[in-house]
Amino acid sequence: MIKRILKIIISVFILIIIFSLYMANRMDVFKTLTAKTPDLCSVLPMDGSAEDIKIDYERGIAYLSLEDRAALIKGEDVQGTIVKINLNETPYELQPALSQQPDHLRPHGISLYIDKNGQRHLGVINHPKNRESGDETVELFSEGRSGLFDYQQTVIDNAFKSPNALVLVAQDKFYLGNDKGAQTMFGKIQEQLGRPMSKIAYFNGNTVVIAAKNLSQVSGINVSNNQEYLFASETTAQRIAIFSIDSGNGELNKLETIKISGSPDNINITDKGDIVVAAIPKVIALIQHFISFQSEKVIPAPSQVLRFNWEFESLGSKPKIDELFLSEGNDLSTASVGTIWKNRLFMGSIDDKKLLICDL
Repeated sequence: MIKRILKIIISVFILIIIFSLYMANRMDVFKTLTAKTPDLCSVLPMDGSAEDIKIDYERGIAYLSLEDRAALIKGEDVQGTIVKINLNETPYELQPALSQQPDHLRPHGISLYIDKNGQRHLGVINHPKNRESGDETVELFSEGRSGLFDYQQTVIDNAFKSPNALVLVAQDKFYLGNDKGAQTMFGKIQEQLGRPMSKIAYFNGNTVVIAAKNLSQVSGINVSNNQEYLFASETTAQRIAIFSIDSGNGELNKLETIKISGSPDNINITDKGDIVVAAIPKVIALIQHFISFQSEKVIPAPSQVLRFNWEFESLGSKPKIDELFLSEGNDLSTASVGTIWKNRLFMGSIDDKKLLICDL
């Protein structure tokens, strides 16, 4: 009897050790970082952090999702906005991008779409004050004669569970990635342990349908310049999922996944077709960073930006992934987005109140 109990205790102890090692590995506890940063970088201070950035390559204008997210993490009631930067003029200067500020705007992912007539359209994920009970929405804007974006409509749907990123494919059509999918406590535990439960929703201008499911925390989403393929960050799986797009009904067909060295966040596509991905290089450091907001001294979290090129003709091959930036976070903490304009890398953050701009 004693031997049986002892075996059970030893078995439980071994299971605890295995589980602990599994979770530690998922959080990159054993991972070491080697910094790699460009020689010439500059900082543009801001009143908030730019969680997402989109560039109008025809005009040379960058649009930023701006909000004081550091204050939001501390529980303060803050509002955000959308600003723009004329990249053709230096020194860079933040300017309003909206003709009228909505009464409530807590922006997350944004998307810019240019139609065949050259008119610009903007989509913005807007979080409610209470994310447990409020409606998650997507705000749609179109550029007016003033060059600022005028409000057009608000899209609300039950499929917007935990929206993180979106991409417009028409004036009033978009894909939206949810970074969470579980609805029950047991499901949330499974999701944290690695079960893929996130979904991509598609708004066709009238209704919302689920275009893809069983994904691991979609935190970034974008489409190729020809709109034939969609790229989605599966953050907890440390990979990029690639889908073909049915232009008739918007359905997504998964083609393959590409493993990367960090946990991917926002995705940008350059005018040359390069895919630029910001990533979390060490999850445990990000957790420690958020916990440190409860103390007087905030601990920075590492930042990483990667670039690669993908073509359908090379399906199944491993693309060459260039690491453009990797730091411990003292220069830019918690990078959530990277994008390139004329060989210059622009990086925004989850909560760091600045842009880091580096010459490549």
